[in-house]
Amino acid sequence: MSQKQHRLAITGGTGFVGRHVIKAALEAGHCINAIVRTPAAVSDFQHANLTWIKGGLGVADDELVADCDAVIHLAGLVKARTRTHYYDVNADAAGALAKAAQKAGVDRFVLISSMAASKPELSDYAGSKRAGERAVQTVFDKKIAIIRAPGVFGPGDKATAPFFDLLNKGLLPVPGGKNWRTRKISMTFAPDLATEILRAAITGCFDEKIVSPASLPQIRWVEFGKLCEKAFGRSIKVIPLPLSVLFPVAGVTSITSRTLGLGHLTLGKLAEFLHPDWSSETLISGATPPIEALKQTMAAYHGLKDYDA
Repeated sequence: MSQKQHRLAITGGTGFVGRHVIKAALEAGHCINAIVRTPAAVSDFQHANLTWIKGGLGVADDELVADCDAVIHLAGLVKARTRTHYYDVNADAAGALAKAAQKAGVDRFVLISSMAASKPELSDYAGSKRAGERAVQTVFDKKIAIIRAPGVFGPGDKATAPFFDLLNKGLLPVPGGKNWRTRKISMTFAPDLATEILRAAITGCFDEKIVSPASLPQIRWVEFGKLCEKAFGRSIKVIPLPLSVLFPVAGVTSITSRTLGLGHLTLGKLAEFLHPDWSSETLISGATPPIEALKQTMAAYHGLKDYDA
């Protein structure tokens, strides 16, 4: 990585992956502009080279990108009540930020998308992420890198805490169906992904490419269960959940999500889970060994330095 100090504009810096990216950038000696809606939320996250700008997407875009060498756009919605809300944030706001970066003379735009964008027909979320990619490509005519992130895990992720709690109890529930054993997934350890995102912003290694950097490029659920057994030193029971149960639950959740904002497993999200192949072709060079990554994640959830089964 170049030793030159860069100024980076980062959205989503208060989120799970965003904090890892900012930490890696600061350790590398770079300067950062990041937006935050509530300054009190980052009272514990301060640094001489880190400038927090109060505001949100579409409000503080110009101030965020001013005098920056690259933009790292992480912010987005993984859950929304309506299709319109998904597209407002994941597509329109991404395009507006890219337009501000273009106007400010920013040299590179690194968009953190999702593997779901490769199958936009599966869900409103997937469609909005693909639309976000196109919005950026339409208005930004300099260097663009699109990182379609696989499933991300690691210390500090509240979303996967319940999943690791079940693993800690020796359980691994997975979407069922007749082909559940052959479904392929890919996963990325958050610190590894942060390093790749930063490398893309600084070196341009992914310029004009769409990539899915993974710590674990391809694995089936049964294999993942065995990996967890090695990591945690305990038996893990893989439990395929029947589709006759999942579809009604997802149907009800789709209604509660739209009307009340409650629930995550909507019909769209279930369609994503049931997709047969989310494998990646890009292994992160020097990635944390999967067993070590799983151990570190579990240890963080338990507030321990070392996880002892």
